Amino acid sequence: QNKKKTSLFSSEKNPKISSSMSIRAMGENNHKDQKTLSYDKSNKPFYSSSSSPCSFTAIVVFLIFVSYLLYSFSFISFLNPYSPSKSPNSLLVPVIRLGSGQTPEEQTELKHIVFGIAASSDLWKHRREYVKTWWKPNGVMNGAVWLDKPINDTVSSSSALPQIRISSDTSSFKYRYRNGHRSAIRITRIVSETVRMLNGTEAERNVRWVVMGDDDTVFFTENLVRVLRKYDHKQFYYIGAPSESHLQNLHQFSYGMAYGGGGFAISYPLAKVLEKMQDRCIERYSDLYGSDDRIHACMAELGVPLTKEVGFHQFDVYGNLLGLLSVHPQAPIVSIHHLDVVDPIFPKTNRVNALKKLMIPAKLDSASLVQQSVCYDKSHQWTMSISWGYTVQITRTYMPARMMEVPTRTFNDWHLRSDFTNLAFNTRPVTWTDCQRPRVFYFSHAFSNSSSSDTTTISQYLRHDEWYPKCEWGIADPSEINQIFVYKKPTPDRWSKVVIRFVPSKDSNFAFVNAIEVISAPKDLIGDVATSVSHDGTEKFNGLAKQAMEVVYRVNVGGRKVTPFNDTLWRTWVTDEGFLKTGDGSSEKSYFTGRIKYRRGGASREVGPDNVYNTARVGKRSNGLVDMSWGFKVNVGYKYLIRMHFCDIASKSLGRLYFNVYINGNLAYEDFDISYAADNVLASPYYIDFVVDATADDNNPSGSSITVSVGPSNKTSVDGNGVDAILNGVEIMKMNNSMGSLDGYVSTEMILSTCPNRRNLSIFIAMLAFMCIFMSFYIVTQRKRVKDQYGWTKLSMDVLEDNSKSGNQFTARKA
Repeated sequence: QNKKKTSLFSSEKNPKISSSMSIRAMGENNHKDQKTLSYDKSNKPFYSSSSSPCSFTAIVVFLIFVSYLLYSFSFISFLNPYSPSKSPNSLLVPVIRLGSGQTPEEQTELKHIVFGIAASSDLWKHRREYVKTWWKPNGVMNGAVWLDKPINDTVSSSSALPQIRISSDTSSFKYRYRNGHRSAIRITRIVSETVRMLNGTEAERNVRWVVMGDDDTVFFTENLVRVLRKYDHKQFYYIGAPSESHLQNLHQFSYGMAYGGGGFAISYPLAKVLEKMQDRCIERYSDLYGSDDRIHACMAELGVPLTKEVGFHQFDVYGNLLGLLSVHPQAPIVSIHHLDVVDPIFPKTNRVNALKKLMIPAKLDSASLVQQSVCYDKSHQWTMSISWGYTVQITRTYMPARMMEVPTRTFNDWHLRSDFTNLAFNTRPVTWTDCQRPRVFYFSHAFSNSSSSDTTTISQYLRHDEWYPKCEWGIADPSEINQIFVYKKPTPDRWSKVVIRFVPSKDSNFAFVNAIEVISAPKDLIGDVATSVSHDGTEKFNGLAKQAMEVVYRVNVGGRKVTPFNDTLWRTWVTDEGFLKTGDGSSEKSYFTGRIKYRRGGASREVGPDNVYNTARVGKRSNGLVDMSWGFKVNVGYKYLIRMHFCDIASKSLGRLYFNVYINGNLAYEDFDISYAADNVLASPYYIDFVVDATADDNNPSGSSITVSVGPSNKTSVDGNGVDAILNGVEIMKMNNSMGSLDGYVSTEMILSTCPNRRNLSIFIAMLAFMCIFMSFYIVTQRKRVKDQYGWTKLSMDVLEDNSKSGNQFTARKA
């Protein structure tokens, strides 16, 4: 395909052209040079009578030809992309792209999360055991348990549990839901009360998220952290999940609501805003039932929608969770709820001990906990479903993976009915026949084996003894197996991986790739804003980060070649001798042996290495310099990102170096004060991003080259020995065009999808042949009646020759 996206760090240039563009150019020239019929002075065609037999034949032939021409023109026009509309020619102040020298922000950790746990004084003595299974004491985690009234309990005040807080009085708030409980008002205000608890404290400085849950909610905190790391805590986020009950979501509550029992997270800036308005908001919704729907109502007023994360589990079901947990979605499990309602997660033990057992694999590899794998034993004709850290199930005969991903009906819905249409997901029976009943092996123990070079977790699963009916199938019975061991490497980065898939197109049988490079780089290596430069002036350019880019040139101005071994991101920087348009006598090379001072807000070593910033070319008026210029050949028809690197290593003092920057002779930045840009620090690097369109204009008639220049400013010091301009490095990157391509405007897939298929082509040929036979028969039968000869002017089919090459394949379009 012509459509290609090249790595930002690749310096390869592709000289190929798109053959379809040559076809397009010829088609347009043919259309433009097409001549019309000639007319005489009476404004009639040269044939004498419009009623003659041959005139009808001529009209039919002409209509066929015009139809074919219109079809061809529509096909070619489809390949011709629309020309992007030009932005208004308003002159704006140039936008300087800040560098990536800022200290990277620390990742979200447990210390950045504050928990607000809703509890009841009547149930706390029992449910605190659930909290103990996941709470990390001794200051590792922050939060509070909010009770309705004080209790006399020395255990709850120990360091093994969160601190106990008493909710404020809510008797003044109205509650009008019939058969509901007004404790919902107290619970819904826990978020606000947690914020007030933190206000003005030292701990508030580190808070990024407030997480709400009940006293019978169990959090898998490492997975909670993994989920919250995906989001910007400085923005407004309301994260959670709806219920498993379709009726609950549809009638009483909402699919857009996070259920408080399953837990939800609110970014701290949003929690601060909620605290200021929540009491007034609650008064407006006195007819609602619960606490979480009141939170949802206030979020709707703030305009913050629910961000769904399927790892939060309300578990509005009764019975055995085997069918749900053994086919957990491909997402980290964050929470489980309603532990007093469902059966113990593991059989033959109580609920608390079952949770403690589940925490064993969670400590070894929390990212993989209850993640499903489906595999097949061909020798026994078995299908095996492994929910790591929970169960292994073996089913006789082969079961499609699509079916194995559907939860089995080991539970009842929230209304204690066997109507599984009340659920918000698909389900299937545990078995269709007695022979297909799965054999279940529950997790028993796990440990980490570090004896080899690679750490491996070994988990043991024991057969669950239950009655299995006799089966007459000739397939081996897995009931004879007593235990299963699963060997697995820990994958803590399971949910932070970049997944790249190559999928064949619909008309192809395969996909392939030759190599993949993954290179770590700072987030703002390529920013989102730059300054667009044209002959009309400068303006702001947005959306830079969404562009695919191909490095065309990377030049170390005034210095030696920088190899990948001397670059922080393994790049190659070539010397500028082959690009310098100004004579060497009018510029000087400058070398710096001191320390380059990278700083916050400037360029970092990832943006440019020391070997680029400690060399430069400088211009001085004493050498007769007007401007220093560099020229670069480029392909026409694309926009280019031009990054210019500056580091004042030549001035003796601050505030003396001002100069102008030009792109293709157009003023890109006037009176650039490098001292001000570098926060009044010498030898501190800085860079500016410009975007230029490689099209012809008054300063660049061919459009096939880019000229970068720096020259003296009117503010430049008159000191004859001073520096008048400086440049340390230049990078030029080709940006994808409007078709998302870096190599032409047409992809192979587009051509194939636009061309008629064989069936349509066969029909067209058959119709054309039928018309030709019919017309031939008609002409033969009418020839005897023809007495006069008629003629018509010739249609010109002249086509201009156009040998398109890379860089000027769009010349015909612009002519």
